[in-house]
Amino acid sequence: MPDLKPTEADDEIASCIDGNTSFTVIAGAGSGKTTSLIEALNKIRCARGSQLRERGQKVVCITYTNRAVAVISSRLGFDALYFVTTLHGFLWGEVSRFQAPLREALVEHVIPGHIDKAQEADNGGNSQRAIAARKKVERLQSELAALIENSPPVNYAETTASNYSKCLLNHDDVIDVASHLIATKPMLQKGLGFKYPYIFVDEAQDTFPQVMTALNSVCALEGLPIIGYFGDPMQQIYDKRAGYFSGPEGSVPITKRENFRCSVSVINLLNKFRGDVEQFPAGKNADVEGSVEITIARAPDPEGIRRTYTPEQLDHVSGMFHQALENWEWNNDPAVKKLFLARQMIARRLNFSKLHRLFTGVYSSSRSQSDYEDGTHYLLKPFLEVIHPLVSSSTRGDSKRVLDVLRHGSPAFSSSGANKEKSLKQMLNRASEVSRQLSDLWGVATTKEILKYCEGHALLSISDRLSLQLERDARDDFDAENEDHQRDKGDWLADEFFKMDCREIAPYADFLDENSPFSTQHGSKGEEYPKVLVMIDDVEASWNTYSFGKTLTPGTAGEPTERQAELTRKLAYVCFSRAEIDLRILFFSLDPEKAGCELIERGLFTKEQISYI
Repeated sequence: MPDLKPTEADDEIASCIDGNTSFTVIAGAGSGKTTSLIEALNKIRCARGSQLRERGQKVVCITYTNRAVAVISSRLGFDALYFVTTLHGFLWGEVSRFQAPLREALVEHVIPGHIDKAQEADNGGNSQRAIAARKKVERLQSELAALIENSPPVNYAETTASNYSKCLLNHDDVIDVASHLIATKPMLQKGLGFKYPYIFVDEAQDTFPQVMTALNSVCALEGLPIIGYFGDPMQQIYDKRAGYFSGPEGSVPITKRENFRCSVSVINLLNKFRGDVEQFPAGKNADVEGSVEITIARAPDPEGIRRTYTPEQLDHVSGMFHQALENWEWNNDPAVKKLFLARQMIARRLNFSKLHRLFTGVYSSSRSQSDYEDGTHYLLKPFLEVIHPLVSSSTRGDSKRVLDVLRHGSPAFSSSGANKEKSLKQMLNRASEVSRQLSDLWGVATTKEILKYCEGHALLSISDRLSLQLERDARDDFDAENEDHQRDKGDWLADEFFKMDCREIAPYADFLDENSPFSTQHGSKGEEYPKVLVMIDDVEASWNTYSFGKTLTPGTAGEPTERQAELTRKLAYVCFSRAEIDLRILFFSLDPEKAGCELIERGLFTKEQISYI
């Protein structure tokens, strides 16, 4: 934890709050950004909390994950003075009641914008891209006409493509339409400003430019309301986000330069990846030297389809990974956190690859993939919250845990359920019986059969959405070109999931519960560990957005695109900065010796820090 003594940046933030002035805080990795955010929120409570409560006003803090909402809310004592929320939750909550302006924004701004973009992709030819663009224009024009004629209520739905004829908006359109309304409606700006005199945005680098414009319009005048952005442009690792952020005219820029997390060696490496902020060691790690080492392994020349590894080559890569761990003497060290480029690399090692491919593949939307990554997808929640805990507790012979899970998650075992009149002994016997039957089914039955068993015995609270999926017949073959199929592809996702057995759910659950030493570089953002291993293999990660080989060693691997270089540097900064003391990097290259010389020439690593396998 950072020192409790306020830093220079904290004093500047306090000054801005006292002076009713908006501000932006650029906080490098390990600088105590969240602590500064919490202290700023606490300051408002101490100085003006009573006045705000009397007026029915709140302090809003917008962040980007449900997990961050829970952490910040907890550190604020769950005080009703604060409205801590996700970005989508905040925006939709504030604009959803303005139905007529929402439809107006769709008709005049959002849908025409999509039509213009589709028309730009149509060059008049007969390529697949041009034909698809023309079909999209026709669909959008048809839906626009239906929207104008019927004026249905606007709703927010989990869907890949919005259905404008029914006014069902997806994730991206909620951002667009809400931002447009706030930025263009002075009365809405005034209402938001009175309701929330203080607007704080956490992880500001990951907001959207249009959202920033909208929120700045609310706080454009002198005095309250004010906005405070907290973030770090170097830690922007999601696409189509703001990256660099700024408040309304007259806002004060503030920089936090301390690094309370990392050792001296790690901070020295981090400073080589950015030119805007040079950090210095502070707090308990100020005198900790730590260590940074990089091992360069010879990557196999990909022999699979589309230049991927064959199964045999993947085994070879895994072998070199274990060899590197042995060389560092980190093989059985529980303090080591292993960061991989992509979740599929972890899924392969922990044996939930099929599950991962399903929830990130053709049947998955961005919303369903996000819910899968968080462990909140409606198809998976029953297994994560009730079924898997029951089976694992039964296997361990933990009858008390079995009963606890059933009491919290099962209608039949609730205080008003079917077993309410039974004695404790009878309850334990019944709990043991159903958990044993579930354990017997676990290895042989499909997920659908297990869910139907639980539904029949009232072991689960089955949501309406899940119940509908369980009762309907399987859909016909999926047609990727069919717009209706695209919108309903969650049905095909459910169908495929219901065919699976449960073998991959246990390792997936352990990964979510952080019972494994693995994490993704994206997933580790905001975390910190004494020892961090970063595995860098662009081929196994199988992506085009990033290229560590080209970014770190362009003379060896070829020049990256400007976008690749920018995003890769940021992702490298994020993952390297997770290390509190020691950092190890396993870097795969087709030419290890040349890559090592280039890393030295570019000043990223010293000769002593580099080894080869």
